[in-house]
Amino acid sequence: MSHSATRRLWLTSAAALAAGSVVPRAARAQGPAVLKLGHQFSSGSIPDRVAQRLAEAVQTHSRGALRVEVFANAAFGDEREHLSLLRRGALDLAITGDLVVTSLGDEYLPVNMPFAYRDVAHALAIYSGPLGQSLRNKLGNGGLQVLAWHHVGTRMLTAQRPVPGVRELRGLRLRLPPDAAWSAVWRALGATVVPLPFTELPTALRLGKVDAQENPPNFVRTGRLYEDQRCLMTTAHMPQRQLVLASGPRMAQWTRAQRSAVEAAATEASAWAVGTAQTEHESDLAWLVGEGGMQKVAFDASGIAALLPGVARSLGGPAALAVYEQIQQTR
Repeated sequence: MSHSATRRLWLTSAAALAAGSVVPRAARAQGPAVLKLGHQFSSGSIPDRVAQRLAEAVQTHSRGALRVEVFANAAFGDEREHLSLLRRGALDLAITGDLVVTSLGDEYLPVNMPFAYRDVAHALAIYSGPLGQSLRNKLGNGGLQVLAWHHVGTRMLTAQRPVPGVRELRGLRLRLPPDAAWSAVWRALGATVVPLPFTELPTALRLGKVDAQENPPNFVRTGRLYEDQRCLMTTAHMPQRQLVLASGPRMAQWTRAQRSAVEAAATEASAWAVGTAQTEHESDLAWLVGEGGMQKVAFDASGIAALLPGVARSLGGPAALAVYEQIQQTR
């Protein structure tokens, strides 16, 4: 679908949302109240299954008084458009990556730096600790309520040619999410960064506008990105966290019972994701280098860690460096 067609679909859908999905304080007299949940990911992907599980759990916890309607495949646009809809109260719920922290100020940009986390547990611990509480408070003040968080696998580099180390990154046209921290790290490593929304990535690969991309194996498989990428590098550079977000304006209209039902459902759905993601990461990786026909290439990350403090400082000065150091000290 072209960008203009996607935009027209989003505008039409947003108008329908604004007109028809406000949840009143009192339960509707007939039938369940309907909440709309959007995300940009492929049907059948882990984020989509998280959304479906949340929908089932909401119906259970509300005893049928609430129903969640899931809109996958970027029906309302990319993550930026989902966040805009949430803030305006034109969408109830969304599942997004944590790039939203870039809206909170330069000092928080290191939260999204590739190669900054030791493993999945380290990445998730950030949201459970003091730094995560600060992030959640700031997002709440901006109209975005964080209900839960989880991970959906670890991002890995794919390309049309082998990239065994930092030297081979030089000149590589690498698609990245439109994020300052993501771009700064990969530029420091020598890549030529091409910022593009996830929704435009398959077309960019197909047309040869970029040579490489980086995403969890699940996204590479369900998005069929392997069809235009030959090599998969073991960079494991970023556990892909996701947030279950609710619209602050919408939540203010929910009853206490409705809010409790949605919060409990989000917690359950995220817990399922955490328990499932690592197993499926390994199985998706095996599928990509088997049936998917990709070549697995060992990646040497030597020297990268030494560059990261300087990148953090360049993003937001001493305050950003302090956040980076707080991340490194988190256990």
